[in-house]
Amino acid sequence: MESLGYLRAARIAVFVAASAMLWLAGCSSDKSGSVPAPQGKVAESVAPASADPATTTSTPDALCELLTPAELSVLAGEVSEPKTLAVGGLPACHWETPAGGRVQVIGASAATWATQLPAAVEQVKRAGLLDDPETARKLEAARDLITSGKEIAPDGACELFSTLLEVQGQPAGSSRIVNLFPTRENPKAINGQACSGGRYTSVQLVAPNLTGSDDEVSRISSVLTSTHERNRG
Repeated sequence: MESLGYLRAARIAVFVAASAMLWLAGCSSDKSGSVPAPQGKVAESVAPASADPATTTSTPDALCELLTPAELSVLAGEVSEPKTLAVGGLPACHWETPAGGRVQVIGASAATWATQLPAAVEQVKRAGLLDDPETARKLEAARDLITSGKEIAPDGACELFSTLLEVQGQPAGSSRIVNLFPTRENPKAINGQACSGGRYTSVQLVAPNLTGSDDEVSRISSVLTSTHERNRG
């Protein structure tokens, strides 16, 4: 089942990977680094993967190959040679564009993504979104587990990813989201994230000429689908 909806106004989007937010904030003019509520389309479900994520790791070359040349062209046109880096502790690959934009892909085990969960939970709490006691207990227990140095199983991490999406108002069981930042009316970036089958994927485009159109959102969503399939193996 697939669903498509809108984030509720005046509520910040939990940029589920805190690392992705850090990268975007570093490219924005917002000195506080905060990200206002996006108005874009979000959330589509993805079927579970059959691959065993625990046996899959992303080498630098394999990570940069998650996006094909054709997909890079669709998203940004001409791009530079890829560069690998760590973004908030997650493995990433990015390409720059002549106009000063960037394309970034992150592919990792959901257990690795979960190391960013404590920051995401704190963001949710500050936004006042943890109004359900059972959801709050679940997320805070996971936060405390990670903070203590323990690891969450990949499938369990994707369940927590889904919980964060549900907190934002998405249907239960959602496993992917596409957001525009900082607003749909004046977007600087489009970010898509997915977590299923124990694997986490993020595709992000930062460009000076974004309009926030449905077509732009659709392109990111389509590329996220194919990239996540490759990441799951």
